Amino acid sequence: MVRDCAIEILKLIRNNDGIEKEKLINPDMDVHKIIDLILSECRCSIIDKDGNYSRYGSSTDIRIIEILIKIFLSNVKEIPPEVISMALTKEGVIGPFKKVNLNKSYSEENGLYNLEIEDIFPNEFHVNIFKDNVEVREKFIKEILKPYVKNIIYENDNLMCKSPIGAYISKHIIRLIVPQKSDEELVKDLIDILKSQINTEDALIDNIANYIFINIMNNKFFKDELVNRTLDTTELQKLGKISIGFGSLVENMVYETLQMIELRSFPYGEIISVKNTFYTVVAVLEALSMNFESLSEDEILEKIENIYKYYSNKNEVKYRTQNVDSSKYEFPTQFVEVANIKDAMKNLCKMIKVLLDKKEQLDESVYIKEVLRIHYRFTKIQPFESANGRTIRAIVNILLMSKGMIGIFRKEKRKDYIEYINEANKIIKENEDKYIKGLSAKTMECVELENKFLDKNDIPFLLVNC
Repeated sequence: MVRDCAIEILKLIRNNDGIEKEKLINPDMDVHKIIDLILSECRCSIIDKDGNYSRYGSSTDIRIIEILIKIFLSNVKEIPPEVISMALTKEGVIGPFKKVNLNKSYSEENGLYNLEIEDIFPNEFHVNIFKDNVEVREKFIKEILKPYVKNIIYENDNLMCKSPIGAYISKHIIRLIVPQKSDEELVKDLIDILKSQINTEDALIDNIANYIFINIMNNKFFKDELVNRTLDTTELQKLGKISIGFGSLVENMVYETLQMIELRSFPYGEIISVKNTFYTVVAVLEALSMNFESLSEDEILEKIENIYKYYSNKNEVKYRTQNVDSSKYEFPTQFVEVANIKDAMKNLCKMIKVLLDKKEQLDESVYIKEVLRIHYRFTKIQPFESANGRTIRAIVNILLMSKGMIGIFRKEKRKDYIEYINEANKIIKENEDKYIKGLSAKTMECVELENKFLDKNDIPFLLVNC
């Protein structure tokens, strides 16, 4: 069963261990379902079969997220270079190609998990170091950017035509006197420049230098953008009808390059995204390991609060303290007022207990309908500062598992899921004031309104046996 499998995996992760790597190549059905559930809750980006791009909280591709999930579930202690490279790709710049060691840990004291991954860049470093330090900036321009720009000019006929005589002299005569530096030599020079400014480990400075020169400056998209900006300076220059001095051309391209580099930020956000994927892994596993059966209403509420803490990776519960701004929603709707959240949550937990106590008397279709009723009520309560959607989807699965099922909210179907909630909101709208007040007081008054959309028999997720 999925719940038993989740419990076993959690035990392994708490000991900085996991499933054997080979078993995740072709996972058994329970593990496969767990991976699907985790993937449905991770932040990622996705391109559907029609080529439409959707971003769900992160620019990291869903296929890379799935690889990371399997790594975190496994006994592997490192993230391979090709995965780090893809996971940390940002704004068309490929991430650093570097193996990264990892350690999973668990605190018995506060019940929280942590992922330690090897540093890739020093936290205090920002790419605009060249902007903030005049001496470093001048060295970078003279020793790195000028040779780099000249090489780009030499390789592009259109740029050579901008100053044909000066470019020819520089390429064929001056280079005989001053030998051209290789990429390896330029990276070494950049490392020396950075060491004069940054006080950190040599390995991290090496990472910075390689990332700036190889990943950013020698990235094809970066070079193409630099060339196109230069060629588009004026229409006459673009057509080659006038020439400019070679020195001026180099100078202009140097400062254009510098500006473009400074606009690129290091992929700290993507590093955080990698860690967040791990925290989502353990949050889903913790939720799947829970069972609300035979619990009191207060105990059920405590479990729900724990789900929130795992998804927000916090050691405290933060209930919402402000009314929800409904303008950000596609369909304007109301939510329970802050003062009534606690009462509404007590009513919800009472409803959950009644449902579980009667589960053997209910057939599958009726039981699912009541789970969907709980799901919708939670969306209208919006009790926590964050992670409300992931918390209620976890609750849905805890309840479904008590009847031998799970629901997978696939990213590819997320628009259908949102549309399901919007359609319910439209039906509730005709008596919304009464409904919202009823959630924290007389909940039976809400049932008739809910039945209007629940009777349509729509299920906003993939239902499978567990």
